[in-house]
Amino acid sequence: MVPASIVDASKRSKFSNSPRLPEPMVFDLVLPLGAKKNEFEFNTLLQYDAEHKAVLMNPEFEYAYTDGYGIEFELPMENTTVEAYKVALQGTFNFLNTNKFIHGWQYYGEYYRHSKELENNLLYIAGYQFNEKWSTLNMAGIRFTDVQSEGHVEELVNSTLFYSYSSNLIAGLEVNWESRPNLPDIALVMPQLHVQIAKHTKIQIGFGMKRADHETFPHAATRIIFGF
Repeated sequence: MVPASIVDASKRSKFSNSPRLPEPMVFDLVLPLGAKKNEFEFNTLLQYDAEHKAVLMNPEFEYAYTDGYGIEFELPMENTTVEAYKVALQGTFNFLNTNKFIHGWQYYGEYYRHSKELENNLLYIAGYQFNEKWSTLNMAGIRFTDVQSEGHVEELVNSTLFYSYSSNLIAGLEVNWESRPNLPDIALVMPQLHVQIAKHTKIQIGFGMKRADHETFPHAATRIIFGF
């Protein structure tokens, strides 16, 4: 008979001793950093973009093909029309992690059907668990837009602070910032709630403000998640 401790160890992720942190609602990860092999998730982000008076939808599938590494397929849509095709890869670094700190990287490519442009995005991700209630997740990186013809480089920053009321209720404040050459920056501030409503079902809701083209617009969003 195999000892129970050995069986349990074989089922654990190699990142089991690192913190399992919440994910931002708007700037989505490919599963949490340190996700266990064979975890997968279906989710959809719905947003009302008051700037363009449009409903945005992002149905996606995420899968961890080995401990700490995942892939995502997404169909960004505007008013029921598929606008782009997106593929993302994400990895968790296996060094410097502690029971409070975890970090990794994400790449995603997005091809826009109508403009024929290709975006390539590369980000560094770092998260920290301050205590049982407070945590933060932060991303910083660059976006190469249409690099094959008159492309440019944008800077991306996402920072989210979380407060866990319980395992089923988390509050967050997410800030997104895009620095664009020769164009006004885009900023989004999104207070949000994450609610676990069933074993495999979670809903995230938020209402915030978006700053673009020197104007400020209200911005509403919700994400529905089915995770296994």
